[in-house]
Amino acid sequence: MTVETAKKKKPKKKVAKRANNEGTKISERADGRWETKVTTGYHPLTGKPKRKSLYGKSQSEVEEKLVEFKYKLRTGQYIEPEKETFGDWLLQWLSVYKKPMPNKIRIETYTDYVDLAKKHIIPLLGHYLLTKVQPITLQEFFNYKAESGRLDGKEGGLSTRRLHMMYQLINGALTKAKKLRKIPSNPAEDIELPSIVYKEFDTYSPEEVDRYLAALEKDRLYAVFLLELTTGLRKGELLGIPDHCFDPNKGEIYIIQTIKRKKLEGEEKSKLIFSQPKSKKSKRIIPLLPKVVKEIKRFQSLKRQEKILLGPDYIDSGLLFTTAYGTPIEPRNLNRKHAEITQTAGIKLLRVHDLRHTVATLLLDDGENPVNVSDLLGHAKTSTTLDIYGHSTPEGKIRAVSRFSSLIKAAT
Repeated sequence: MTVETAKKKKPKKKVAKRANNEGTKISERADGRWETKVTTGYHPLTGKPKRKSLYGKSQSEVEEKLVEFKYKLRTGQYIEPEKETFGDWLLQWLSVYKKPMPNKIRIETYTDYVDLAKKHIIPLLGHYLLTKVQPITLQEFFNYKAESGRLDGKEGGLSTRRLHMMYQLINGALTKAKKLRKIPSNPAEDIELPSIVYKEFDTYSPEEVDRYLAALEKDRLYAVFLLELTTGLRKGELLGIPDHCFDPNKGEIYIIQTIKRKKLEGEEKSKLIFSQPKSKKSKRIIPLLPKVVKEIKRFQSLKRQEKILLGPDYIDSGLLFTTAYGTPIEPRNLNRKHAEITQTAGIKLLRVHDLRHTVATLLLDDGENPVNVSDLLGHAKTSTTLDIYGHSTPEGKIRAVSRFSSLIKAAT
């Protein structure tokens, strides 16, 4: 063999070897490593196979990796690597699976979810790849939010209810990602959160309620506040009662909707919106005292007079309680009227929502069955009523202790 012949002679190709019983080609690469390629699926549009390479220092190492990898394929444990971030997936999950729909998600609830995601969750967790979110990362996130997560410039963390709402979003998005095989497991499953703590609130005494009602007895909105202080309706329920949902003959009102001023997702300005009540039990029949029925009928008579006086300028919103022009009463205007009443009555200024708390507290303090109070308030569970109103007033404690005089002889 001449020198020229030796130069032209091509080196022998390495023979591709197959792993035992696998039928998958394992080849030795030029760099000395061993490699095999496995079909993981097919592209939904082109139909072309998706391939993944496995590498090892020896043929036996690749064979072991191949057996393990094919087991993951068979059992659904293999997740194709993606560049999707957790923030992108969270917003997609919200828009697809939490989109407002009748009897499921209220539009204002959806808006709150998106607002919470964009302001609190995504700025700190959104940049992580969906497949790289770790339990420790989520736990550190919640620890931080509990300690100093406020965004209003004030010190302190978010409320426990806010933390639990954020967990519902994060856990919900990751649970769905797991079901769709975007991730092998849900890293939020073992997160530890503080128990929900309801803030303490102040209420009015029976004497203060009497002074409150006496201070606005001649006011146009007397029936509104009288109804509130005898039923404990939510503000949105109170202002959203349709005219036809008042039955003077039966002495009842029917709660079927709520009204609220809200800035919706994607809109620049807030507006009054009607929506479904918070839960199935929030749709309820409320019995009325004869005095309340009388005052509501008087208010309806006043509305008819206002409608005649304004003529075509009157805008009939179809609501039980309206402005003198027939339009819905703004929730913030009800707040202003409430503040005026407290000043006239010479009592402490609380929130309008605390009128609801007052009704519940007075009833429970007087020994009313919590189930009845829960149904009146429209709570989904009686346990919610007890969690919120599990305390009593000083007067209630005195009455409770005094009962021992009739129960235990030695106490008299």
